[in-house]
Amino acid sequence: MCYLRVVAIATELAEIVRQKTTDPQFGFPVYTAQATQGLPCRHCLDWIVEGQRATLFTLDPFAGLEKFPLPGPVYIHAYGCERYPEDNRVPNKLMASPRTLNAYGRGRRLVAQEYVDSKSADATIERLFRRPDVDYVHVRSTTAGCYTFRLERAK
Repeated sequence: MCYLRVVAIATELAEIVRQKTTDPQFGFPVYTAQATQGLPCRHCLDWIVEGQRATLFTLDPFAGLEKFPLPGPVYIHAYGCERYPEDNRVPNKLMASPRTLNAYGRGRRLVAQEYVDSKSADATIERLFRRPDVDYVHVRSTTAGCYTFRLERAK
């Protein structure tokens, strides 16, 4: 699937969130504490393991892409991490837990929704991107409903 870009949150956003007490998009409080269970970091797209410090903040994954927001809670490593490379494959570590693929067309129009696990994710992603009406896909947690990362066609 080298035709895809895996888009984690921007490093600039992660750094601002780590330094401020409110998120830059909505001004809601940022909360940092010790992780009590594995949490997905939206910057490095790896797990924040139990005992590490995690920062919780509100993110609109449509910011800069679409007119209407859809804010929700997300985590990042509190003390920094490397951003997941956009030209890497879909991060299998995060796909090991149930994920929902929301496929969007222009105007934030939801054109498909698929529930996947690690066995079905790659084939389902390929099938979604064969559709001409799919511009990008949001990968979300099926159990918590929160945004994880975005997939889009590589230019």
